[in-house]
Amino acid sequence: MTKGIKVPKADGEVARRRLAEMDLLHPRLRLSSDEGSIYMPVLDQSEALTAVGGIPVEMEFRPDTRRITPEDLLGRRPSFEVIGEIAIVEDDRPDEVASVLLSLYKNISTVISPISDVVGEYRTRRFEHVAGEVLTKTVYKEHGLSYHVDLERAYFTQRLGTERLRVAQQVSPGEAVLDMFAGVGPFSLLCAKMGARVVAIEKNPAAANLLRENVRQNRLLGVEVLEGDCREHLSGRKDCADRTIMNLPHSASAFLEEAFTASKSGGVVHFYAFTSVDDLFAPESAIQEAAEGRGWMAEILYRGVVRSYAPRRFNVVLDFRVLKG
Repeated sequence: MTKGIKVPKADGEVARRRLAEMDLLHPRLRLSSDEGSIYMPVLDQSEALTAVGGIPVEMEFRPDTRRITPEDLLGRRPSFEVIGEIAIVEDDRPDEVASVLLSLYKNISTVISPISDVVGEYRTRRFEHVAGEVLTKTVYKEHGLSYHVDLERAYFTQRLGTERLRVAQQVSPGEAVLDMFAGVGPFSLLCAKMGARVVAIEKNPAAANLLRENVRQNRLLGVEVLEGDCREHLSGRKDCADRTIMNLPHSASAFLEEAFTASKSGGVVHFYAFTSVDDLFAPESAIQEAAEGRGWMAEILYRGVVRSYAPRRFNVVLDFRVLKG
């Protein structure tokens, strides 16, 4: 018997993508379904329930004999993500994992391993080359858009793909979207594709250059790129955003005043943070304090887990509506 979770069929594909991005789906077992539900075998039932909800189950899942996985060859489950043609491996034996990945996946030409956390005002991390071609630049495709990325000069992860789509699907044509920490543009461009008018702010010059290139390459006309500190660019901008994206999970709470000021009354803010499993949505108190300090209100619309970040720590999102008197 294997532990899994049961979710309604209507929620099945979103839950599957979320669990896949978090490396929680069992790689050797197949999902199953009945008339109204999807049953998913998982590696950590507690984390899976925290991430997508559902009902815990324990049942026999059929083996997935359709493909050979890295786990099959290594006898253990390696941690890696693939961005374009580059695999990022976080493992004690990266050489061993690299050999397996290059043999299994023809789309991977480079394997690198991080040698630092995401640090500094530009949110970058350093890597060592492990195998294959020596490069950190690649093109990543997601939701019908292409992104030029340079993993050592501008932070990027594919593990937010489901979350980016969730936000973009709420966008109405003509909406004014403010992306306060845009990076190379994965939120901004997808919102523009949905018909929004986007102001994308990015402090890191390398990321801002890639953002401009991605706007050009995808032929999107509705994105204004502002390079520099978001506080400076938002000074004097009031009541201008229907939707604000705050994807700076280490320190977004320090910019809540700017987000509230820029938002229209009734505008929605998507706020991201890293939190402990013991208090997943702790930033809600900071959001409420920031609103009350200006005599406004914040109506929480959605609380969600985006991905696991470290042992007992998660990347979470709080959507809230700004209500100004």
